[in-house]
Amino acid sequence: MVRIPLGYTHLYGICSQVGAAAIPNSVVSEPGKEIDSRWMTVTLFGEAIGDEFERGVSQYPTIDDEVHIATTPELAVIYSESSAAALAVGHLAAARSIPATVDLATLVSRHSVVVGSTGAGKSNLVAVLLESIAEQGYSSARVLVIDPHGEYADAVGDNGAVFSASPSAARHQQLYVPYWALPFEEFVAATMGELSPQNSADIRDMVRRRRQDAARHLNTPPEPTYVTADTPIPFSAKGLWFDLNEFEIRTYDDMMLTTPAVISLGDPETLTPSEYLPYEPGSKAPFKGTSRLIARQLDMMRHRLRDTRFAFLLEPGVDYTPDADGRTNADLDELLSSWVGHDKPVTVLDLSGAAADVLPLVIGTVLRLVSDGLYWAGDLPIGSRAQPLLIVLEEAHLFVREGDSSAAHRAVDKIAKEGRKHGVGLMLVTQRPTDLDSTALSQCGTMLALRLTNQADRSRVAAALPDELTDLVSLLPALRTGEAIVTGEAVKVPSRFRIREARHKPIGSDPDLATGWRKDPRPDPSHYTSAVVAWRTSTTAAALAAEEEVL
Repeated sequence: MVRIPLGYTHLYGICSQVGAAAIPNSVVSEPGKEIDSRWMTVTLFGEAIGDEFERGVSQYPTIDDEVHIATTPELAVIYSESSAAALAVGHLAAARSIPATVDLATLVSRHSVVVGSTGAGKSNLVAVLLESIAEQGYSSARVLVIDPHGEYADAVGDNGAVFSASPSAARHQQLYVPYWALPFEEFVAATMGELSPQNSADIRDMVRRRRQDAARHLNTPPEPTYVTADTPIPFSAKGLWFDLNEFEIRTYDDMMLTTPAVISLGDPETLTPSEYLPYEPGSKAPFKGTSRLIARQLDMMRHRLRDTRFAFLLEPGVDYTPDADGRTNADLDELLSSWVGHDKPVTVLDLSGAAADVLPLVIGTVLRLVSDGLYWAGDLPIGSRAQPLLIVLEEAHLFVREGDSSAAHRAVDKIAKEGRKHGVGLMLVTQRPTDLDSTALSQCGTMLALRLTNQADRSRVAAALPDELTDLVSLLPALRTGEAIVTGEAVKVPSRFRIREARHKPIGSDPDLATGWRKDPRPDPSHYTSAVVAWRTSTTAAALAAEEEVL
């Protein structure tokens, strides 16, 4: 940073380029005066009178004005932070004595994005932000971390609650995202896949009737006319599968199709189909009724209802799994309270044990439930305007991809456009800004850019910066691990920060290779057996070891 004195005012700017040019032969120096061909490009960002710094410039320098390197006391004037929501994350790269702070209120309300190549320090930066929020007096903060790779379960320590699709530690709670909270189209996509328009309309009507019938069991049942196939009211997915399957396989003893040719009745709860006499082609009994021709979709639904990777969604525990009539022991209010209503400032939803093909559906559902639930809380003390919420989405490029239309993409897009007005903030974390949706990126008021080596990614970052700061992008490949260029509304001036080390490192941090490769003796080969068992049961090896210890 440089300082340009103009009378009582001192202009401050960032030097983004330096260079030198050859002196043309036609230029003749004046006697006693050397012509210096060195030059620098400076972007002015603010000015100070005395110890008062203000963003923006009211006057400009002229030819022959002096330019000085900004000293540490002068940097202290620029970064003197009076905001009550200042969040310390490290120190200035150019001055270790000056803390690096971001304005937490602006960071949340105006959205933000964290970008950086693999190994640049993104996970550590997010972990430091979470630690700082918890340790700097924000005891009633609400931060929801969507963690598809299980990086932050250990990083939050005692500052957060961890809900995991496959819990691997005693303190981790089982994550449940009830399927009946999904809108109809997303429920079908998660269970049956693609349907023809006619079949989709028929099954939609069945789901609507089931939700209407189950609504009367709620503590405060809505009017049946208000209930649609998208209303988050419990219904039995197993019962729906059984009825659909009966329609497909049933045969009859008479041509009027009134007497089923049943051998044995099935059981919806165990997903056991009924058995019927096989139909005879032609005019002989037993006769086959009409069919929707969805045997493949029903096989897929039955398989997923039994798959342990989908259990957190399709078998959501004793409290949230409906009985045959749609009764549950707990409702959405208890689910929301468990996620963001507990006494810790951070909640981590660890989705690393969930099936990858339903992650966009699950993330979209979680974001929609939380944001809509807090929106409809209105002026209540738990409403998002009274107690704002920050949503951190890791690996955002996987779920908010350019040109995509997944459930997660739609939910993030809505929050990015409307969340600020309702007190819901968004932080997107990605190593591939090229793949990130440009609309969502444009809504982020603060950018924290760590080292980026890919030219296409740097171009996307440059496109999101103001024109006068695009030269800073050339610095990104040269940043050290843990260094970030921070620009936007959450910082007074565009700055180069050195992020401190998080006390509890995320799993995404680099492994300790030297220690691991010097172990003597080598690990016992029997551990490979445990790894294969964990693989086949979709349960982490740590969880299996914990179960064996209990037994």
